[in-house]
Amino acid sequence: MAQPEPNLTVVIPVHNAARYLGTCVESLMEQSYTDFELILVENGSSDDSRECCTRYTAKYPGRIRTRTLDEASVSAARNAGIDDARGRFITFMDADDWAEKEFLAEFFRGHTPQPDMVVIQGIRLDFSEAEPPGPDQILFGYDDAAFTIGDNSTAAIGQRFLQDGCSVCKLYHTETLRRLGIRFIEHLCSREDHLFFFTCISRMQSVVWRSGIYMHYMRRDRNTLSTRPMPAWKLIDAAERLDRFIPQLAERFGIEDKAYLFALRQSLVRDTLLRAVNNIRFSNRRKVLEAIAARPELFGAETYTPRYHPLLKRTLLDCILRGGLPCTLLYFRIALRRSSLRLRGRFNA
Repeated sequence: MAQPEPNLTVVIPVHNAARYLGTCVESLMEQSYTDFELILVENGSSDDSRECCTRYTAKYPGRIRTRTLDEASVSAARNAGIDDARGRFITFMDADDWAEKEFLAEFFRGHTPQPDMVVIQGIRLDFSEAEPPGPDQILFGYDDAAFTIGDNSTAAIGQRFLQDGCSVCKLYHTETLRRLGIRFIEHLCSREDHLFFFTCISRMQSVVWRSGIYMHYMRRDRNTLSTRPMPAWKLIDAAERLDRFIPQLAERFGIEDKAYLFALRQSLVRDTLLRAVNNIRFSNRRKVLEAIAARPELFGAETYTPRYHPLLKRTLLDCILRGGLPCTLLYFRIALRRSSLRLRGRFNA
């Protein structure tokens, strides 16, 4: 007899996650909400991740499926999960995190999700395995609320949810993603999850926020498992896409708070541009420097203090913004400073 289709699919990209995958999977198998399937998408691991996926598929037959990809791409893995999902709804999780037992149930609490809806819940930063360990912190938290396009914008403004581009802790309707062709941008290695989220909410009719915070986003004083090398041109591509999206979403949700929208551009667009500077190369010097020079308002002396960025000190940044020096000379000044900081152990990007 064929098994009934699950209501929910949970997709987990798995890349060099053998050390943590057990905790993640078992936390899902202990959920109070059980009408779901789990798809593990192993992508290009060099450790025992593939074998771990095989073991869990055998341990939980009918509940866990494994898909294998040769390419180490978190976006390709998530897209494969969208393609393979049997659940009516879909959500994503990272292989090095874990969830409390009410995590999945929270998506369905108090309402029935609809095809044109995104459901969002909060995220907890867990420093229990950091060196030294520390107390948990709330990365994102929400009040129970809902917003439908055309409503008064109070709820959308109050939740301040546009910063939350994490792929986890969001519920989507699977067939709607397929019908609209919404996918993670596979050539990007940063902000691809934020752009996926922005694309979704630009096409959906309503957003529902849940107040529960059951996802533990582990911070172990290292990069997350989804991190890949970040070529500067890809970061510039991501920054420019984000900058085009923000005014569109502000109009869609009726957000007119200019200070909030500027802060959003700072946290998303400016941060991504700064990462591009960290990874600047001679071949992409013009594209990187022109992208910064085109947004002087994000780097003004009154809004940007460069003491926290090792490469863009005020004098050099002002030269970029004024355009008074050739791109090649500016590039070599950045490259020399980067080399000097690396020799002193003060720059690891």
